[in-house]
Amino acid sequence: MLRILCNPTTRLYSIKHATKDTVKYTNTINLPKTRFPSRLSPNKRTELERTLVETTFANAYNYQYEHNREPQYILHDGPPYANGDLHMGHAVNKILKDITIRHQMMKGRKVHYKPGWDCHGLPIELKALASTGKKTGTDDPIVVRKKSREFATDAIRRQKEEFRSWGVLSNWQESDGSYYTFNPDFICNQLQLFLKLYENGLVYRDLKPVYWSPSSKTALAEAELEYDNNFTSPSVYVRFSLDKLPPTVQLDTSQKLFALIWTTTPWTLPSNQAICFNSNLKYSLVETKSKKDLYIIASNLVEDFVRTSKIECEIKGSFDGIDLTDCSYRHPLYPEKAFPFFHANHVQDSKGTGLVHTAPAHGPDDFLICLDKKVAVKSLVDEEGRYNKNAPSFLEGKSVLKEGNDLVMNHLEEEIVYANKITHSYPLDWRTKEPVILRASEQWFINTSLLKEKAAQEIANVKIYPRVNAESSKTTLTKQVMKRPYWCISRQRAWGVPIPVFYDKNTGNVICNRDILEHICKMVSNETNIDFWWSKTVEELLPKSLLNGFNVSIKDVVKGLDIFDIWFDSGSTWSQVLKDQQVADLYLEGYDQFTGWFQSSLLTSVAARECAPYKSIFVHGFTVDEKGLKMSKSLGNVISPKDITKKYGIDALRWWVASHGTQHMAITVSDKLLQQAAESLSKIRLTLRYLNGVINSRGDQNKTIGDVKGLKYLNQYLLSKIVDFDKEAINLYDSHEYNRAVAHIQNFVSNQISAVYVHLIKDRLYCGSQQDIEAVAFTLEKCYLILNKTLWPIASFLVEESWSYYDANSHFYEQSISCEDKWKNSSVEEVVDTALEIKRLINQNADPSKPSWFLTVTVKCGNDSIFKRMQSLYPDVINPDDSDNELCEVLQVQSVKLLMSDDLQKDFDVEIREIDESFLCPRCRRFAVPSENDICQRCSKVLKNQK
Repeated sequence: MLRILCNPTTRLYSIKHATKDTVKYTNTINLPKTRFPSRLSPNKRTELERTLVETTFANAYNYQYEHNREPQYILHDGPPYANGDLHMGHAVNKILKDITIRHQMMKGRKVHYKPGWDCHGLPIELKALASTGKKTGTDDPIVVRKKSREFATDAIRRQKEEFRSWGVLSNWQESDGSYYTFNPDFICNQLQLFLKLYENGLVYRDLKPVYWSPSSKTALAEAELEYDNNFTSPSVYVRFSLDKLPPTVQLDTSQKLFALIWTTTPWTLPSNQAICFNSNLKYSLVETKSKKDLYIIASNLVEDFVRTSKIECEIKGSFDGIDLTDCSYRHPLYPEKAFPFFHANHVQDSKGTGLVHTAPAHGPDDFLICLDKKVAVKSLVDEEGRYNKNAPSFLEGKSVLKEGNDLVMNHLEEEIVYANKITHSYPLDWRTKEPVILRASEQWFINTSLLKEKAAQEIANVKIYPRVNAESSKTTLTKQVMKRPYWCISRQRAWGVPIPVFYDKNTGNVICNRDILEHICKMVSNETNIDFWWSKTVEELLPKSLLNGFNVSIKDVVKGLDIFDIWFDSGSTWSQVLKDQQVADLYLEGYDQFTGWFQSSLLTSVAARECAPYKSIFVHGFTVDEKGLKMSKSLGNVISPKDITKKYGIDALRWWVASHGTQHMAITVSDKLLQQAAESLSKIRLTLRYLNGVINSRGDQNKTIGDVKGLKYLNQYLLSKIVDFDKEAINLYDSHEYNRAVAHIQNFVSNQISAVYVHLIKDRLYCGSQQDIEAVAFTLEKCYLILNKTLWPIASFLVEESWSYYDANSHFYEQSISCEDKWKNSSVEEVVDTALEIKRLINQNADPSKPSWFLTVTVKCGNDSIFKRMQSLYPDVINPDDSDNELCEVLQVQSVKLLMSDDLQKDFDVEIREIDESFLCPRCRRFAVPSENDICQRCSKVLKNQK
């Protein structure tokens, strides 16, 4: 064994008179012994981390699954996107998940955690298209799908290896240890879920306005949008001449009456099919100074119009909104037809004019109103965002977002009352960063209106962490669900799971039932993928026998080419991973998933089985740089997890995630914070090394301590504090307050272990009797075990490395460690805490330049309880010259005299003086001796027993 002094933070008192003769006692002192190094070079650290990943951690997940107790703790993994290298956001997410499952393993729970990957979607397809030179996936879908699959597969391989390198525990080595949304078994499961929802009337096909990306040529979900807060649009007031007036309005023959609407999308005016008003509002007849024509404006918005347009106006009268019920107007582009006015609750007098231009092809409220009034939708915009052949001739083939606004405004110049620009928030395609539009198209939808109430009830029962944001987070999720009018689950791309339905080309009727879906699933199971949907003909896909009951000939059948929205892919993962109606204990993702995975998983689960897929949700934030800026390649502020682990080590990355990943929605990444993490771990490493050395340095390592209550007070004190430490750590881990768990660990190591116990018992450990040494080693061994248990979820590599020097024949993850109730002793804590208060008073009044062992103190106790507590540490209060007692040890002084002082106005006070002797024992440097070569009685007795 290597003989070392393990704790450099422990203070060694300087001795006034020391001679060379004291060296001879070095071999008689019980110094901690361990081979556990105080630090590792970067190369050795990397080698050790790789070894632990490939050997120790490779078996940890399966071990706990075989040995730990039911019920399972299920953490369902939200699938990361199989698109390129990992970034710091991935590190935050996966490490927080790993901390969670490791904690549950330490509690003895069997953990179910199956990582997954979201393998479809536009970013992968765009990269595949770039490599093939194709413009769209429809040019050659099989080639694009093959390239997309190769790209996703390679990304998964690289991401999986990096996840493993971070120590993330899972069944990585088994083929079914992860799930992938492009695997045949996953696809079959997803198709079965679609069929179930279709049979229950929750899925349907319809023409509706959806977010449409002209740049991607596909429908988008709300979660696939990002918003430009500085987007510039026209701000236009346009008039429409009334054809049939309100019954209460009388005009001069020279006057005309116009409905005034306000819009920021003039390109939608050719699609206008109605004007909406609110029957409950009051409207005014407004005459402008420059013209004698009258405009209808909501009374509360007249002043706003004047302020915005700078047009002088005069109110000539007013009427109730209900008077507009049977009115009609003429559209300047279609003067031959009269258009209606409709009441609508979404019309308010908070902005605009209180009259809303209604184009059902380009707005959900517009669509629903016209649907209710049985107004057919006029769709004038194609999938490229251009006006189609049904549009006015001057617009045909023009881009609505590029030329559309100007062309329409120029053509309607005489009807525009006022025009300007407005800067506002506008949705962009989050992948191409180009503007999107609302556009009516034939799509597949989930009827969320039938699911909202049940979904909201389920959310109310879900626990959300962090607890400080729980109520606001729950409100956010509920609002997101309740405001969703419908969910478009179809996309117009090549890389994804096809919606396996057929259509009657003559009627457009859907051809789909259980027999057809079962047949397609059987084909999927027999293939390595579902590419055959694009390569095979209808006759090859659909046996004629399956058309019975559809009253259609096979020659009139066409297959659908829509694919599922990837949010439906990922939203259905619970049905593949959580078998037998299981509900996950936890979903853990970033806060953006309130509009994404949290919501899509909830809706599909409620639709299929009327319950939420999760019992609780843990929400974390996003990584930013030191300036608070989101990390991006364009800003050049990206920090790679690989760079961090290479420089600081994996545990430093994990410690940083635990310290900051649960605290704020903006998680700062900086060298300063990572350096702090590395330094914190270095201090903890030295403490583990010291404990390891103490345990290894005791005599009989198999000898156990009998009754804990027979131990000295300081030993009992630390054991009692360990119980509190362990209990609070478990509570913090259970509530996912990992930042507080980190602070809790650091505080315990710095204070209870190092500053109090180790500092006070070092004389007893180094120079005391064998019985004292064994008691200290027993105490610190229990401390070592509980500390490792608490550290393991976060600093996993450090713990397993340290454990290998404690027990080379086992791994730490195989251990079952807990505190014993009998360790808790509040009365012992009161005694020692009081003594520590007295020690602080002594330190405040003593000369810090001199060793405290040269001091003798008188402690005056102001009440009987204080006196009795101190008497517990120093039974022989009559003989103050007896230094070998625990009160002297705690106070770190040569002798103590205890006195009761009834007239003392406080709990205690101290008198301090220096002892006459100027020599301390050359062996222990604690007890006073007559001359510099004499040793104390305690050391003399110990040396005699060592012979």
